[in-house]
Amino acid sequence: MIAEQGALALRAAGALGRIARDRVDEAFGRALPRTPEQLADPQVLDALLARYAPPGSAPLPPVRRARLPGVRFESSNCTNFLIEIDPALPRSFYAKLPPPELATRAFANTLGFWEVEVTFCQRLAARMPIETPRVYAAARRGSRFVLLLENLHDRPGAQLFINRDMAAGTTPERSRRCLETFATLHAAFSDLSAAEREALLPRRLHSHLGPGARARSRAILAASIAPAQRKAPDLLRPEHAELCRLAVAKWDRLVEVWFAEPHTLVHGDSHLGNCFEIASADGPKVGLLDFQGLHWGQGIRDVQYHLTYSLDPKELAECEDALIAHYLAALAGHGVKLDADVTRAQYRALSFQTLVVAVVSLGLGSMIEREETVRTVLRRSVAAIDRLGFAEWLAAL
Repeated sequence: MIAEQGALALRAAGALGRIARDRVDEAFGRALPRTPEQLADPQVLDALLARYAPPGSAPLPPVRRARLPGVRFESSNCTNFLIEIDPALPRSFYAKLPPPELATRAFANTLGFWEVEVTFCQRLAARMPIETPRVYAAARRGSRFVLLLENLHDRPGAQLFINRDMAAGTTPERSRRCLETFATLHAAFSDLSAAEREALLPRRLHSHLGPGARARSRAILAASIAPAQRKAPDLLRPEHAELCRLAVAKWDRLVEVWFAEPHTLVHGDSHLGNCFEIASADGPKVGLLDFQGLHWGQGIRDVQYHLTYSLDPKELAECEDALIAHYLAALAGHGVKLDADVTRAQYRALSFQTLVVAVVSLGLGSMIEREETVRTVLRRSVAAIDRLGFAEWLAAL
């Protein structure tokens, strides 16, 4: 574990070094924009649209004017805001940049999840069988990135959600619609070869299977347990902290179970706040956004993550099995049939991943997230592992 923590520290130092180099490059005009004010410049926007538009996308007319209307959006690790442009094709961009907080930028660069989202925008967005925001430009250089996306608020009939909506809790009916979207996504990428998957989303970006990623994820959890327990002793009780330490000891075996084949494309952060609804003649259709957690894995991971984070534990306990069955039926409707018992066993095993995300977010404090939201997902994650008997499962692993 000491060696793993040392490797993590070296990777974090490398991230800080890239951040420092970008400030030097910025002085010579070589860095990507750092602030909304730097990005909202017609010449900067035109250069990004010309160089970093996804392959095959239709070109936009030159931007004559750009302005910041002062509209910002809630995010746990980015600066998300609107840029209005003229001519209005589109009327505005939904822009994403790294936040000003150094700790968040260092954490994101250490783990690499901004690169995952840029890769999605460049290689996968156009292939999605579900609704996602249109990508106008996606750039990454050094420690920085820029995304220029469709402003979904301009879509007629669109309903967006934020993390506070997720924390407030949704309904089983809305979750069923989300599960249908997950099934559509998972079915579309369920039969790719290893080479095809590698071309779309390289293994080196995988949060657990990439080079050094397994040891890194283990070290991050190990470093998070004690501070998370100090911050929320009422939620992360001693028996849950000990369970986390046992998971660290069995991490290699856990990763093998979590990422056993067959694989499909998994959103990875599939709670309600990363979903949106579009009105249609057949009723609301769910789309997905924010693809920083994208990876190849077991599709039931999106189901487990969504249900645990998005529904009140008492309500979920009453409908959990029916919702899993609904997902399996929707997947079968796309021609992909999974063994129900195996899938439910995977669901149980993966329940610990939602706890890991909550413990790391609270323990390391590296996200610009509302504390009440983090506490809510921690409470729901603890309820999930208790309800599903994860401790007994892990003891027998």
